[in-house]
Amino acid sequence: MTTMRGRVALRVLACYETVFAAGALVGGVCLMAGAPGFRLPTAVLAPFGLSTWVLPGVALIVVVGGALGWAAGVAWRGDRQAPGFGYAASVVVAGWLAIQVSVLGFRAPAQWVTLALVGLLVLLSRYVQRVVAR
Repeated sequence: MTTMRGRVALRVLACYETVFAAGALVGGVCLMAGAPGFRLPTAVLAPFGLSTWVLPGVALIVVVGGALGWAAGVAWRGDRQAPGFGYAASVVVAGWLAIQVSVLGFRAPAQWVTLALVGLLVLLSRYVQRVVAR
């Protein structure tokens, strides 16, 4: 059984991962719809055989949003394994960001913000891991 501090820490982690997952969902939808600020050049997609940003938008929702959503679900259940899922989601988001930067280069401050959010997720997961282990 986890302590009150552990339960609160798990809830904070769950909230953070839920908001992060929602951001991936919104980002994917905006990318597919070509919303202002999400209109990226389609020329960079030619080497991948793509002509629109629809498939990358779906991938953002499924891969990044799915990993974060799964991690959030585990944390909402109060599972002691939640920090491990947080770490795994961090790796997925960092991998997505690495691919994004290799394809597009650094184009927006949002990439730096995402990198900071990944770092915060790792730190928060580590904190929860320590608190729940007590």
